[in-house]
Amino acid sequence: MGGVILLYGARMAGGCTSGHMMSGVMQLSLSSIIFTIVLFPIAVFIAKKVGE
Repeated sequence: MGGVILLYGARMAGGCTSGHMMSGVMQLSLSSIIFTIVLFPIAVFIAKKVGE
């Protein structure tokens, strides 16, 4: 049920970065899958650099 609410909210709001990744991948949207594959490693890299 939580996933359905998340999906509905992300679609209504036009989505955000994490909503785009979660709800888009859940829908098997190709653009969301590509976005997630590209963004996630970049986010991890930046988080490690900021944490140093």
